[in-house]
Amino acid sequence: MRRIGAPGFALLLVLAAVLSFPGCKKKQPPVPAGEGESIRLNTVADIENYKEILRKDPNNLQALIGIGNLYFDTMQDLLAIQNYRKALVIDPTNANVRTDMAICYRRSGNPVQAVEELKKAISTTPGHAQSRYNLGVILIQDMHDPEGGIKAWEGLLENVPDYPYRDNLKAEIARMRSEQGSGKQVYK
Repeated sequence: MRRIGAPGFALLLVLAAVLSFPGCKKKQPPVPAGEGESIRLNTVADIENYKEILRKDPNNLQALIGIGNLYFDTMQDLLAIQNYRKALVIDPTNANVRTDMAICYRRSGNPVQAVEELKKAISTTPGHAQSRYNLGVILIQDMHDPEGGIKAWEGLLENVPDYPYRDNLKAEIARMRSEQGSGKQVYK
C-alpha cells in the first residue's frame, strides 16, 4: 500500500472540503421520478426492517406501504406490486398506493392493468390528480389512445380546479387536439 505524506494528505483534505462545498456543485434540474434516482445507502436495511415488522404483523398497513414504496423506488416492481396488493386488501380506497401500483404495472409491461388500477383509484377518489394525470399519459403513450388520454386530462381539470399545472395541461390538450387531424405525432 502506498503511503501519502503530510502534504499529500493536506491536499486531499482541501480537495474534499472544496468539492463538498454546495456552491461548487453544478445545479441540475430534478430527475423525473423513477429515472436515475440514487438509492439511499440504508434502503436494504430499511427493507429488512419492514420484513421483520411484517413477519410479526403481516397486516401492518404502514409496513406494507413502506416496503412497497422502497421496492417502487428501487424499480423492483413485482415486489412492490405484491406488497401494494396486500395493502389494498386492508385499505382498498388508498389512491396513492393504487396509483403507485399502476406505475409498477406500466413499468413491468402491463399498461392494461395499470389503466384498470388508475380507474379504480379515480372511482374512489375523483379528485386524485396524480391518478388522472397518469391515466392520460398511459392512454396516450402506451395504449395509443390520444382521445382517451385527453378525456382523462379534461377530467383532471374538471375535478381538480386548483391543479397547479392547469395552464400547461390545457395548452398540451389544445396542441394535441390541433394536431390530431394533421397526422403529426400527437404526444411529445
